[in-house]
Amino acid sequence: MRALWRRFACRFLADEQAHILIIILVVALVAILGFGHMLMPLFAAMVLAFMLEGGIKVLMHWGLRRFPAVLLVFFLFFGVTVTALLLLVPMLWDEAVSLTVSLPLMLRHSQMTLLRLPHMYPHLVSNRDVENWMHVIQGQLGQLGQWLLALSPDILGHLMTLGIYMVLIPSLVFMLLKDREMIHAWWLEHLPMHRPALSRLAEVIQRQLYRYIRGRVLEVLLIALSTYLMFWVQDLSYALLLAILVGLSVIIPYLGAIMVTVPVMVVAFVEWNGITPHFWRILGFHAVIQLIDGNLLVPLLFAEAVDLHPIAIVVAIIVFGGLWGVWGVFFAIPLAVVLRCLVVYWPINQNCD
Repeated sequence: MRALWRRFACRFLADEQAHILIIILVVALVAILGFGHMLMPLFAAMVLAFMLEGGIKVLMHWGLRRFPAVLLVFFLFFGVTVTALLLLVPMLWDEAVSLTVSLPLMLRHSQMTLLRLPHMYPHLVSNRDVENWMHVIQGQLGQLGQWLLALSPDILGHLMTLGIYMVLIPSLVFMLLKDREMIHAWWLEHLPMHRPALSRLAEVIQRQLYRYIRGRVLEVLLIALSTYLMFWVQDLSYALLLAILVGLSVIIPYLGAIMVTVPVMVVAFVEWNGITPHFWRILGFHAVIQLIDGNLLVPLLFAEAVDLHPIAIVVAIIVFGGLWGVWGVFFAIPLAVVLRCLVVYWPINQNCD
């Protein structure tokens, strides 16, 4: 056993670059676990700055100096983002208010439709089944109401936090972009001059994360747009709200598609008075979009970025989601990509017996 440990330590822990990497990982782990919620604006700003750096490099390649390129990319990105929010938020708010107002009517209509199911499908659904479903629905609605009542006193605090983030994150993004070279130089000063393994690891992580983030943004936009067009053509209520939910659901592979199908089914079920041809048409189009996403978009966009087994992806979502909630789910796949790169490209001492 001692010989095995000595061989392991000599192979994976004896290299100077491995020591530096361990220190970096320990510091990062302590920062995330101990101060993750406080540092979340910084993490979000780092992700945005990382995404925008590609556009800055393109402009610099065309001959523009870095600072003008930073200004152009920064104001273009946030200008487009603010404009999109100003256009989308009012429409989303109207749909959310309409959904809230219509919710009691939708619930009564759903109850009436459920009560008709034993007469429509006597061999599949019984009166006892409907009663059990009604009890479950009422219990879940009661829990939802209690959760909303408990959440309502904190709404003002959440809005204040959101307002602070909307000012803080763009400021951090601008500073990270503007001083990137200075931060990079300071970082390199504390690393050894000869660091081929660390340089290769950093290059691989940067390349794969950039491809993943770029692909995920494109996937969200394409899925949301195609879903909205499909719902709009079918004249489904709350098409924009549902389309954005479907688009954002791709951030959570496998599980997101399952979760977002439930509201689509509920709205379609209420919209067309039960399980009708229109209901099946909506589900059919929704299933086609999900199949295109899983079998065409994902292989095209992430073939070289995410080489993870589906089980590893689900485990990453469960673990990081359990640690940090929504933010953990959002960053689960990038963190899993980083862990895979660490395992594959860890500095190894080849001189061990």
